[in-house]
Amino acid sequence: MANTQTVIATDRGAVRLSTMSGKLQGIPAINTNTLSNEFCQRQYSREKSNSSAKSVCTDCYSVKMLSTFRKSCVPRFEEHSQVLSDRLLEPHEIGRVFSDVLRINGHGELINDIHYRNICAIAEANPYTLVVLWTKRRDIINRVHGVYRMSRPANLQLIYSNPLTNRVLQRVPKHFDKVFNVIAPDTESPVPVNCYKACRECMLCYSHNTTDIIVEEIK
Repeated sequence: MANTQTVIATDRGAVRLSTMSGKLQGIPAINTNTLSNEFCQRQYSREKSNSSAKSVCTDCYSVKMLSTFRKSCVPRFEEHSQVLSDRLLEPHEIGRVFSDVLRINGHGELINDIHYRNICAIAEANPYTLVVLWTKRRDIINRVHGVYRMSRPANLQLIYSNPLTNRVLQRVPKHFDKVFNVIAPDTESPVPVNCYKACRECMLCYSHNTTDIIVEEIK
């Protein structure tokens, strides 16, 4: 992952875009530190169940990467975590994203309401970029849009990351646009696997379209 652009600059630090590798190659992302995220650590450390619908978080790629060959990214991602979750950003602290799409949480997860509200502010400051957020934190999304009734920027697409493997969720939760499901190979699914290419070749998640249930086989 290479640093491509500083998109947020504050007195507490900066947030820089990362260009992801592998399946996500060519997709700029704003990442945070999975290793210090209490929600992520709780999910990751849950006892591995014998159930066919275990939590996908117990096999988290981000924890593995940031604990080994991506250790050098941890200080930067931790800075991002602090900047995004500490206070609401001022408009002058948010810069332009020079890309058609921006992924939120290539690494990491929403930390708190402030974090999510700052993602909304980034989207509002970049109306020509489709900002796509993957999250399991329905509690935060429901609180911000349901309880506090904050409006959502039109260019912010919310994808609910189903935490259970082999249990395809076919109903999109309120306030979300799509559901991303993960199944083991050869698992019978009510929805055919439709995520099998590199993201830049597919773009199902990174565009407005009629496909709202996405299924991927575990690699």
